[in-house]
Amino acid sequence: IRGLAAALACVSMLIACSPMPPSVDTAQYVPLALAPASLSGARDRRAEFREFFCDEASGTLTPEEGVKACRTALRQFRGETAVDSVIRRREDQRGAYRIGLALGMGWDCVRGLIEETQLPTAQLREYGFDTLLIEVEGLSSSERNAAIIAETLREQFRGDDQRPFILIGYSKGAPDILEALQQYPSVVEHTAAMISVAGAIGGSPVAEHTGRGTMAALKYSPFGDCSASDGSVLGSLHPATRQAWLADHLPLPVPSYSLVTAPEPAHVSRALRSSFKLLGAVHPINDGALLHWDQMLPGSTLLGYVNADHWAVAVPIDVDDIPLGQFLVRNGFPRTQLWLALADFVIADLESHSKQNPDSDLPR
Repeated sequence: IRGLAAALACVSMLIACSPMPPSVDTAQYVPLALAPASLSGARDRRAEFREFFCDEASGTLTPEEGVKACRTALRQFRGETAVDSVIRRREDQRGAYRIGLALGMGWDCVRGLIEETQLPTAQLREYGFDTLLIEVEGLSSSERNAAIIAETLREQFRGDDQRPFILIGYSKGAPDILEALQQYPSVVEHTAAMISVAGAIGGSPVAEHTGRGTMAALKYSPFGDCSASDGSVLGSLHPATRQAWLADHLPLPVPSYSLVTAPEPAHVSRALRSSFKLLGAVHPINDGALLHWDQMLPGSTLLGYVNADHWAVAVPIDVDDIPLGQFLVRNGFPRTQLWLALADFVIADLESHSKQNPDSDLPR
């Protein structure tokens, strides 16, 4: 007993003598409150989108594949509202909008590992959508990328084609688009809606734990070129930065939608398990890069919680080009079916609102 007591005393002394975390500058933080998504101003349409997705999958996969995708791709959490009716798909309106996608941190650093013909933008073209991959800089700040997004749209509207864009931000691409909507009135003018897919809306604690070695590995990656970036990507992803932005710039001037990634542990790539465990100390529901609540855009329409990790939901990784790629990366997911349902659902929703409010300049 005396030995145990002595051991406990030694452990207690070690804990007592270990350094405390640095003091937090409260002037950089915004007071937050944890609440269900429906009480954050979000419209909960998870059940409706699931029905829409299941119908979409049944038309693009074999019956057996469609049933499996429907059952496993979208997770069901408590509190889903009942489905009164599901909006009708408007394939005839796919050409009425253009879709612009901004990818996330470091995407151009590893561009050679991305199967670009399998990106959602490329796949959606096969179904009649006019899509554009917006060439944001993977290691640049959201402010710099906002300028790139604004200039890209200006180029698109210099011709006769005046169809509006549905802007989709994946990961850090979401705050980049948010910054563009806030800084550039021309972006708002030409945007019909904004969709966040696994968006770093509230930032990520992982950004605060990313070391110089990781950043150097990205910057000097042999699989791409991100040398033009300003190197300020992590600052744009710090939770304090993103939360302060939200406090100062909501609500958005355009309709918005959120698709959150919340995989079961078995669906998390081994290469993401370290950060998955790190975030798991805060909450077990995360995608290996972002906590689930940090992906929720306040005031948006919540479409669902996807059973895929941060990469699998949007980025088709060529695992054959990565040492032990098949072991480290789980990238199998019905991305095309999910993104097709996503695009069709938002267009149908915009068209439905337009019919109900023909005099409205901005669908809500």
